[in-house]
Amino acid sequence: MTVRRRFLLTPSFARLIRRERHGLRHVEGFFPEQRDRSSWVRLEEDRGLLILKTVGPDGEAEDETDIPLGHAHALLDVCAGEVDYTRTALPIGEGHALVDEITRPRVLHLVTVEFAADGEERAFRPLEWFGPEVTADPRYTNQSIALRGLDEVPEIPLSDAALNSLIDTLEGRSTAQAHKSITRPKAKQVPVSRTKAQTSSEPVKVDLDEIEAAMMREMEKTLQKGKPE
Repeated sequence: MTVRRRFLLTPSFARLIRRERHGLRHVEGFFPEQRDRSSWVRLEEDRGLLILKTVGPDGEAEDETDIPLGHAHALLDVCAGEVDYTRTALPIGEGHALVDEITRPRVLHLVTVEFAADGEERAFRPLEWFGPEVTADPRYTNQSIALRGLDEVPEIPLSDAALNSLIDTLEGRSTAQAHKSITRPKAKQVPVSRTKAQTSSEPVKVDLDEIEAAMMREMEKTLQKGKPE
């Protein structure tokens, strides 16, 4: 059973992470809700999945089945609602944070951490660049966003501590807050654009000076917007 914790993320951090690590586009289409179960189809560029989640005495369980791409497109056409997002896997400790930039039905940025077993998630301490936790808020599930929408999202303040924490993560200097039980992402990470992707044997080059300069510009823009006229 996979256990998840989910957090809001400031848009500038999400854009920076995608620029440095690239991402994989997902489209998820959800069928009408049923008691104790839900089902949806996921399209991952060159892969189609049909997913069934059930709720039983032992908690939630998800089953995935690969389906042909043509079937996935056909099922998306008859779904009750869709979510379109780009997912970037960012290493933290021995696991990954999954950064989602949702573009449809509304713009929203989230970071999710998955755990292999119930109980392990309580030992995880969120990194400073994570925003407010929304794990227990049903409005922030992909299913709810697809079927019911989301009216408003709180603003997330930027800080030097959060920026430095993100730079440390991109540089691979995160503290051991992500335990071995964190589930690694199943999907292969490929760029959204048509440019050449980095292979797993190639190291990711991070220009920290460029990152910090870009983030300082984003922070200055945010602070200027918040100043009174």
